Amino acid sequence: MKRRLLLIGFLGWGASLCAAADFSISGLAGSYNNSTPLSFNITYTKPATTVEKRLVFFAELHNANTNALIDKKIFDNSNNGYTGTTQNFAVSLNTPPSGIEPVNVQLYAVPWSLNKKVVEHYKTYPTDGTFTYLWGGGGYGVTQNIYYKGSLIAPKPSGNTTYCSGLAFDCAITAFNEYNTANGHTSIGTMTVSQMNSFRLVWYGVTDAEKLAALAIPQYNVGLEITDFEEAQEGDFVQLWRTGGSGHNPLFISWIRNSSSEIIGMRYWGSQGSTNGSGIRNEYFTEGGGTVMKSRTYLGRFRKPRDNSDYTWAISSQGTASIPHANASTVTGWELY
Repeated sequence: MKRRLLLIGFLGWGASLCAAADFSISGLAGSYNNSTPLSFNITYTKPATTVEKRLVFFAELHNANTNALIDKKIFDNSNNGYTGTTQNFAVSLNTPPSGIEPVNVQLYAVPWSLNKKVVEHYKTYPTDGTFTYLWGGGGYGVTQNIYYKGSLIAPKPSGNTTYCSGLAFDCAITAFNEYNTANGHTSIGTMTVSQMNSFRLVWYGVTDAEKLAALAIPQYNVGLEITDFEEAQEGDFVQLWRTGGSGHNPLFISWIRNSSSEIIGMRYWGSQGSTNGSGIRNEYFTEGGGTVMKSRTYLGRFRKPRDNSDYTWAISSQGTASIPHANASTVTGWELY
């Protein structure tokens, strides 16, 4: 007697569970031998309202009674995330040994980036002149002592003074440290203290005079440079250069567009003289009458570690918990072979 896993009412569940489901599934047979992987196809369509531009997908098989994880597949595009509005994946999940049933499938679309935490954090800084702008003689330009793995990386200046690279670095490392503490991590990527000190030098433009944060992030394998302007999202870090020769290293908020939806400027948060320190400012590209050069504007984005926050941060999820699937050995009648 062959023992089979009977998948009752599974075909088309994506549409039946939710009329506007982001996930759909196809290619499932009616039943599977216990020793045969559970194979099917999933399609994910990203809602237009989704802020996160890069996604990672999980497909999981669970014990329906205990929720214990039986098998899991992660689709992360070589750890770079997926940017398309529609993604299709062929899934093969190992079926459970005999005696474990019923089971269900769970699917998740989760953020690739750390931007959710970065955005949450930058909004905690005061914009009332508490941390004023000082470039020359401003020390490290941070609002607090910045530590990594217990070592002081950037000491706070004696006064409450900041400048662009310092405030952006302050926001980035503090946000990542807070995230790590909440989720049980001890490192940003695989960086040692020595590497973090070198990372800061690149970020501040000491060892790189062009891309700064947008180079430091991919160089130390903690994220990517974002080269497609249409993919930019709030919480990216920007290095821009102006026609007069000056540069700036703030945090990206949004693009400014003209009536034809062309990008003519940006809204950013950072430390600058025009906001008396930390604050939000609009600045324009040469195409919009300003002095910022599009050709010398660079964006960097941090990668989020994979952990339990994937589930609480999930953009979309679908599952078959309401129609768990029984092992055919428990079924009598024609279904049993």
